[in-house]
Amino acid sequence: MRSISLCIFILLVWMNLFSVSAEEFKSPPMVLVPKGRFKMGNDEFKNAKPVHSVTLTNDFYISKYEITNQEYADMLNYALNRGYLDKNYLSGDKIQARGISKSPQKYLDVSDEDSQIIFKDGKFEVLAGKENFPVLELTWYGAAFYCNMLSEREGLTPLYNLDDWSCQVYGKTGYRLPTEAEWEYAARYNDARRYPWGNQDPDASYANVNSYNNGPVFVGSYSPKGDSKLGISDMAGNVAEWCNDWYNDYSAGEQIDPIGPGPSLYVYLPFFKQFQPLRVVRGGCYLYDPNFRKGMGPPFEVNFVTDKSSFDNGYRGFDYRNMSRAMTGFRIVKTIATAKTKSVWSAPEN
Repeated sequence: MRSISLCIFILLVWMNLFSVSAEEFKSPPMVLVPKGRFKMGNDEFKNAKPVHSVTLTNDFYISKYEITNQEYADMLNYALNRGYLDKNYLSGDKIQARGISKSPQKYLDVSDEDSQIIFKDGKFEVLAGKENFPVLELTWYGAAFYCNMLSEREGLTPLYNLDDWSCQVYGKTGYRLPTEAEWEYAARYNDARRYPWGNQDPDASYANVNSYNNGPVFVGSYSPKGDSKLGISDMAGNVAEWCNDWYNDYSAGEQIDPIGPGPSLYVYLPFFKQFQPLRVVRGGCYLYDPNFRKGMGPPFEVNFVTDKSSFDNGYRGFDYRNMSRAMTGFRIVKTIATAKTKSVWSAPEN
């Protein structure tokens, strides 16, 4: 009898541990985006020319909201417990969440004053009241790493190679950042709207824009009025969003399932005394200031902050993949591979 009771006790403990683990790392709410064809770009913007036809041949899912502080902190704790983070960077004055690979990168600048995630008593925690705000101060690498961890937890194939940072965009079921084409298609969907909510000019009734002193707000604050036609929140304003693509000029002509160029446009950064390629950023952010860090040059000046057109669905922002800012977050895409899906990889880093 005592042995039976002991077995029941152990089973209950195991079930409780399992349920807590599952509760701590929920998959974000996702929205189905049916495949289709659309006109991509905007001839009003120099870097969004020419307008061209794009066909997306695969349905995909996109997260309804920008990834939150709580979702990201839960992922970091998952990664930390499995030895995926470099513990040498988790002490001292400048704490970073940083990876371990042949090309280890900073994921999150925890010590930055704008980070709403802290590292305390051996784990990552979110500042009280900031749980459902979009995660800030993360690099492109940090966004890609989150996708890999979510894929792993769900028993799917991690799509990013952490040694060279290439991505299997098509061919496997898993999570990744949206391609630039997928992001714009989800925002426009099937009626070529100028902004996610329609064609009305952006103001504080539709999105978190021009909010210099207030900063980001919790995700979904402007739903449903500011949502896209498919019900996706905060695609304009709040925080700008990393995309999977390297940044360069568009290619003319019709495109099918475009994944963007390789790292081919390099910008000299005097502060770092090196050239760096760019990644695409979409959606604008809460902050619009034409004088933001004016005259400081790259990487300090940010086009999706200084240009009031950044909320347009066709506007193309860009940033340096290892920069972490208080204005940039991300949302994710889940692709579903079939037997007919061809394997396509994005270009690795040089």
